[in-house]
Amino acid sequence: MGKRIFGELELTILNVFQKNGSVRTVRDVLQTLGREDKYTTIMTVMNRLVAKGELHREREGQSYRYSLQTKKARHSLFEKWRQKIFGGNSALMISYLLESGEDITEEELLQIEQLIDQAKRKGKS
Repeated sequence: MGKRIFGELELTILNVFQKNGSVRTVRDVLQTLGREDKYTTIMTVMNRLVAKGELHREREGQSYRYSLQTKKARHSLFEKWRQKIFGGNSALMISYLLESGEDITEEELLQIEQLIDQAKRKGKS
């Protein structure tokens, strides 16, 4: 059996690291989330993320400090989604994101168009 896709809490924890970066402890993440989760639940999920290669863990005194794996060592979260959910079809994934984004602004659509143009130019070089 293959690895399962990230659960909601795993994604939420990864989001904490991606937004705020740096090195964090379980307690830091728990406080940032401000949720009703228990310390041991957050610790377990963070250790699973270490096992999946998404987080790096280093012992410091009596506790561990966690950080995101370097880009070279990590697989992109969206790449995992693209493979697992959309069968590797990028157009299908982008279509889903556009259709489900009810609050997409004109400015964001313009940015998306610019990104598509950049990707086209990059592909030609």
